[in-house]
Amino acid sequence: MAELFWENLALLLAEKEMSWAELTRQMFAGSYQYPSEFNRLYQKIRHYKSTCQMPQTKWVEKMVLVLEVDYEDLFRR
Repeated sequence: MAELFWENLALLLAEKEMSWAELTRQMFAGSYQYPSEFNRLYQKIRHYKSTCQMPQTKWVEKMVLVLEVDYEDLFRR
């Protein structure tokens, strides 16, 4: 299920012409002050993706808000 999630998320990012870094910036806008804090969040998302693990539920909810899609679209395609 996690593989499908990451594949669909990659497709949605391509459709929106958005990079993984831009998704991370928008998800955590106002949550970090220094570049190292942003880098830590970005690397955490890359780790989840590379190991095909589901991210935290609150992160998935932020992704849905940033991408302006239905929750089901992340698992449907």
